[in-house]
Amino acid sequence: MKLLLIAPGRLGVRARKGKNIHQLNLALLAGLATPYFDEIKIVEEDFVDLNLEESADLVGITMLTCQANRGYELGDHFRKKGIPTICGGPHPSYVVEESLQHFDAVVKHEAENTWAQLMTDFFAGNLQPVYESNTPADLSQLPMPRKDLFQGNPATLNAQVLQTGRGCPFGCYFCTVTVTYGKKFRTRPVAQVIEEIRRFPSKIFFFVDDNIFFDPEYAYELFEALIPLKIRWGSQGSLNRIASDDKLLSLAVRSGCMSLFVGIESLEQETLKTAHKSFNRVEDYEKNIRKVHRAGINIIGAFIFGFDVDTPATFRKVQDFAIANGIMLLSTGILTPFPGTRLFDELEAKGLIEDHDWSRYDGGKLVWRHPTFTKEQIEWEKNHLSARFYSPNSILKRFWANRRHPLYFSALNAVNWRKNKDHGKLTIPEGCQKSASSQ
Repeated sequence: MKLLLIAPGRLGVRARKGKNIHQLNLALLAGLATPYFDEIKIVEEDFVDLNLEESADLVGITMLTCQANRGYELGDHFRKKGIPTICGGPHPSYVVEESLQHFDAVVKHEAENTWAQLMTDFFAGNLQPVYESNTPADLSQLPMPRKDLFQGNPATLNAQVLQTGRGCPFGCYFCTVTVTYGKKFRTRPVAQVIEEIRRFPSKIFFFVDDNIFFDPEYAYELFEALIPLKIRWGSQGSLNRIASDDKLLSLAVRSGCMSLFVGIESLEQETLKTAHKSFNRVEDYEKNIRKVHRAGINIIGAFIFGFDVDTPATFRKVQDFAIANGIMLLSTGILTPFPGTRLFDELEAKGLIEDHDWSRYDGGKLVWRHPTFTKEQIEWEKNHLSARFYSPNSILKRFWANRRHPLYFSALNAVNWRKNKDHGKLTIPEGCQKSASSQ
């Protein structure tokens, strides 16, 4: 018996081989499925081509919203061949009825507690339409992920993703994490994390946790255990949490932390309050960034544009802030109403969502009617910001704050300069001339 697990690419977009991060959920599913199948194959279209003539007894597809169109296409294709198909991930969990038009079954949210029943039904030829557990998965019972099944260039960070915890009590209104994994933060036993690191030897890892510092006592134990391994790692975490805890910061550095992806989101406190992210304190940003930099950790700053109060001047304000504070990389997104979020429900109820083409739900497009921006204006502003931030002059200004990891900083900024340099030459859409000329 053969199981084929697929992470689809974007419809009509060529696979981008060498992407940094593999789909850890597929490796976990493969771990769950190992007792049931003689052969398991993982195909991620961002790394390798999918053979549409691939044989299988069961096909499982995971989908983000921006992958849904391609995922639906693949579900239809394999169903026509008479192969049972299941899907899961953030998108199908909230767009169940639509997904069932293309798949035999939908797994909502976490798969661990429903997998055994799904397997029983599959082998009995009696797949149910929906599988959902009302109990959060016990992370101490997770199987060892089958990262040996990942395909791709081993010279990248591809096979070195892992997770220590799930859940978030904050419930930011644009985020699906809380509704997917629950408000209670759960962790894996540290011994299991260390065993996974030892089983997949590397010196560079990325923890996909949404906030690796959420439980300080657990983080202390984890970082202490990482120190003897002499690895280098990056993750996501709250800036205020690590900057306010000297022990946590020191242990993170000693354990090998090189960089952190930090959700700054906005420089307006009222905007953060509206987004249910008021635990971010704008007045503390600069001192916290300086403290983390002094410790030797680079910061990837994430900002969202398209809140109601945002204007073209917001982009310039973020640019000046990010350069002045030595942000290593800038992750910019346009406020997107992903299915499952409160933002989606609110905008849909008001009739403001104008575009239901899921391929545009990638965080880089405006899909709803904004009070001041057109989609052309905000997308131009976002692209032009990236071109300015990754200009040679900006890279030089930010180098000193990131000098602890000079090759890491320089390589990633060079890649982004090459990727974004032509954005500065894009034609200015109508309505942007005034803000552009003032810049």
